[in-house]
Amino acid sequence: MSFISKLFRNDDEEFKEVRIDREVLESVIYYSKKAYPNEFLAFFDGEIKNKILYITGLIFVPGETCNTGAVVHTELIPINTKYFGSVHSHPGPSARPSDADLITFSRYGYFHMIVCLPYSLETFKAYNRYGEPANYSVGDYNYLISDNTDDFFDEDDVLTDSDEFKPGFLDEDDDEFFQTLDEERVNRYDEFENRNRISHNQVIKIELNSDGSVKRIYREFKD
Repeated sequence: MSFISKLFRNDDEEFKEVRIDREVLESVIYYSKKAYPNEFLAFFDGEIKNKILYITGLIFVPGETCNTGAVVHTELIPINTKYFGSVHSHPGPSARPSDADLITFSRYGYFHMIVCLPYSLETFKAYNRYGEPANYSVGDYNYLISDNTDDFFDEDDVLTDSDEFKPGFLDEDDDEFFQTLDEERVNRYDEFENRNRISHNQVIKIELNSDGSVKRIYREFKD
């Protein structure tokens, strides 16, 4: 290994294959449905072993989303947090990256994914940092996740049965925040599925552009 490789750890960033834990993709599907009709975005956690990139978790970063894009505050990511790419949802039938997506790909990691409607394992598309299609495989890689929580918690941080919250631990703003979590949220994705449920006398037709992208999706009644 050369001195430059040691200094910049280039060898640690090399991989020839990407393997993704199935639960990670299922989590993306879940959060994409919850966020619909807005976009959902997160970063990939994992590790490189024997030139294989294993994606084993998601890193959530504060941000704002809408139905045309998502903005995350990457400046809030701790400097010691390593991520290998990003994943986000498109509230439409195309997983083709936009110009803004390509900028995100080039800046944040090496492997990126987009999932489009209807959110499922079959509607994921993967890309490298240059926006080129990338290959990946899906499996069970939970065994790679460390169960050691010593790095995150101190013994003094763990609450016991004798502990109780003292007055002032939560202020009024905190109370209001937690109350909103209990409020029932309208499930827009269920509304989408109901609107697009196909009856026995209907067929779905898809028109494609010359480049293979989706031009129009519509329903027709059978004769």
